[in-house]
Amino acid sequence: MNVREDLFYRLIDDLHEGVYIINPDRKILYWNKSAEEITGYKAQEVIGKSCNDNILRHVDKDGHELCLNDCPMVEAMEKRKKVEGEVYLHHKTGYRLLVKVTGIPIMENNKLEGLIELFNPVMSSLSHEEDFLNLALKDPLTRIYNRKGFEFIYPLRQREMMTLGYKTGILFIDIDDFKKINDNFGHDTGDRVLFATARIFSDVLRHNDIPVRWGGEEFLAIAFVKDEQSLNLIGDKLLKLIQGTFINNKDLVIKFTASAGGTILQKDEEILDAITRADQLMYQAKKNGKNQFITDTNLD
Repeated sequence: MNVREDLFYRLIDDLHEGVYIINPDRKILYWNKSAEEITGYKAQEVIGKSCNDNILRHVDKDGHELCLNDCPMVEAMEKRKKVEGEVYLHHKTGYRLLVKVTGIPIMENNKLEGLIELFNPVMSSLSHEEDFLNLALKDPLTRIYNRKGFEFIYPLRQREMMTLGYKTGILFIDIDDFKKINDNFGHDTGDRVLFATARIFSDVLRHNDIPVRWGGEEFLAIAFVKDEQSLNLIGDKLLKLIQGTFINNKDLVIKFTASAGGTILQKDEEILDAITRADQLMYQAKKNGKNQFITDTNLD
């Protein structure tokens, strides 16, 4: 590999889109890091195989298989022009994922040398009836990401935001005295509290941030920030809005609060270690009287 090719592949590896390259016989020559993260397949599992081996088992919105017959990438190569479309790929773990695909023929001296495909998840194009992505990656009650969704979206989003100079802020939030709410007012009311809390996350966090229902009454928020002050502002705003929220239960007005811990992912640190640290800070906030946000962020 020469210097020019090495630079080319390094640039492709930094893209948040999945990218793979095939030769005219549809043999896979290259598979970038985002392709691994989006599909679950490592490069060594697919390089050298043909895309018509039905690895990702693409289907269209009507469920018709594409890899063996009506592949958009074959169309791009045959017509020698860029082709775009939306297909469902089969993730290695078993669920279907809607992605937008773009096929770009590689031409040299008017001869087809291969094709580059770029693909990226389509997060908002699924209908209620076809919402395969939400079934797999989102919590059905709160409609925000579940843990599986977090594991899927976080590596893609975090790498993209790092290239823009953002730091990864972690907020771990727990609704105060949630068991008492369930015991005194019933689980339906508890579910309404959880949904209302999740809506606050969706409203406060920005498009690139990641709200997660971690489990039970615990929530995780990944907020990409420039500095410690920005993380503190987000954490304080979340708790104030939660404190100002209420649920009507017949003639009763039920108010609730939350406690939170916050930190910033350090260089070369695993995200789960930072989440554990934020979780511990949240428990410290509980011990200090609840309805508080504690952070240990240190950007030095």
